[in-house]
Amino acid sequence: MKETMKLPADEIIQMYETMLHDLSYDLHERYSHLLTGLLHQMDQEGGSSKSALLLTHIIDDMRSKSNESTPLSLAKRGVVPAIRQFGKEIEHRFGVTVSLLTERESLSIDQRILFRLIQQTILMIVENADTDAIDIHMEEDSVTFRFLSPHEQIDVDEKGFLCLIQKRTGMELKIEQRSGQWFWIYFKKRGNKDDFHCDR
Repeated sequence: MKETMKLPADEIIQMYETMLHDLSYDLHERYSHLLTGLLHQMDQEGGSSKSALLLTHIIDDMRSKSNESTPLSLAKRGVVPAIRQFGKEIEHRFGVTVSLLTERESLSIDQRILFRLIQQTILMIVENADTDAIDIHMEEDSVTFRFLSPHEQIDVDEKGFLCLIQKRTGMELKIEQRSGQWFWIYFKKRGNKDDFHCDR
């Protein structure tokens, strides 16, 4: 039997991110522009208002999906504009306000990995915490998510994502809860025994 070829994690990440970037670019820069051109042509020819409304909805949805998969600003302008753009998509889709309160380029890890960390954490909070607002503080060596939730407990790692991130980056996630206010804090050092950590 042939041995299975194993690719280093960095190569897999690069392949994955390149594929997502290409998909995002096609949705936002190619297909939505083609449909926008069709919309203008319909307008000039006096086309159906219902068809124009449907096309407008499709264009907006394609651009939204593009920004959810990979904001094009990530490659050009960095992780902060990408997080802001993703936050707008979350507010539009779920009604949850995402505020980036500090803008430091935090943590000495690849920007794509940092974006995925923040993106997936926002989604976990939205899906499990029943909150209407998330505040994010980016510091030099940590990222803090602060939000209100009526739950006494929140399943923070149902899909094993946090374990994967910790193994990949050497980070820890410390979770604190005070009177309904939650703090999820990622940092680049080993914490106390009560911190969330992955031994798997």
